[in-house]
Amino acid sequence: MRLHFLLLLLSLTVGLFGRSAWAQVTAPSQGGEVGVVRTTATTMELSFGTTGTGQGRVVAMAEAPGGMPVTLTAVDGQFYTAAASYGQGSPIGKGYVVYNGTGHSVVVSGLLPNTFYYVTNAEYNADANTIAYNTEGISMSTATRSAATPLPVELTAFTGVVDARNLATLHWATASERSAAYFALERSADGVTFAEVGRVAASGTTARTSSYQWPDSQRLISLTYYRLRQVDVDGKAQYSRTVALTPSALASPSVQVYPNPSAGHEVQLLLQGYNGETVDLRLTDTTGRLVFSKTILLVGNQHLAPLATPQNLAAGSYILTVSGGIGPIQKRLTISN
Repeated sequence: MRLHFLLLLLSLTVGLFGRSAWAQVTAPSQGGEVGVVRTTATTMELSFGTTGTGQGRVVAMAEAPGGMPVTLTAVDGQFYTAAASYGQGSPIGKGYVVYNGTGHSVVVSGLLPNTFYYVTNAEYNADANTIAYNTEGISMSTATRSAATPLPVELTAFTGVVDARNLATLHWATASERSAAYFALERSADGVTFAEVGRVAASGTTARTSSYQWPDSQRLISLTYYRLRQVDVDGKAQYSRTVALTPSALASPSVQVYPNPSAGHEVQLLLQGYNGETVDLRLTDTTGRLVFSKTILLVGNQHLAPLATPQNLAAGSYILTVSGGIGPIQKRLTISN
């Protein structure tokens, strides 16, 4: 009887510790995404996991007739072995694991020409004993190219720069083009959902190197992603890799007027943080009547100049409104003799 009790107690203890060890590993809070950088007849370069929150990620692929979704669900507690050569990694659902690690890209080989593949990314957290997956990321289907069809555009570079005003300019080059119609610039705040923001005409058909650029008129305020969608004359499209650009830290716009009250002196205006901005100045009295307005282009990051109010401006309180940059800033100005 005593032996039976000790065995039962041991069993409960082992079960309790087992559950505690499992509880130490929880699935990531956010799943990851999958994107295609480029394809050939037998290879596919994938990008993935830039929005996921896992320690690592398992990427799986399977043939997908008609581009329909295929079951590729990672199982908690199951460790998988990856191989970039399709069919050599661990089986998972109806496909195979092609990547397992902490990176964000892989080139998968051994694919069939003109064939759809379904791709998933499972973010995971793990310790030495177990692993937990988040399988709620964004999956996708895409097809390899026909073995007989050359790439319509041979893209050799796609880069971007951010200037002192936090305006981005995208640059790209092609080694050759065949029946290319245009390039569409796409922008994203999260690297997953993209929207077209501009177009540049392509060179059509040429065996010469062609260079392009496109300036974005929208100021960057946070990490921003760009990609190219190259469209042929027959409507077919292919995508470039994604470029991520980060704005530099700029001082917030500020407005100062002095002396205030003026006490009979000329009022000075100091504007900071408006580098490259066109700024509108409006001076109104307390009833809202406009008494002065001006538009100025600020070249430097700091602008100091007389406010140049009308001569014989009556003493009293006025509101100066400076519009530009992130929004209007108002200052109360008291004119006194």
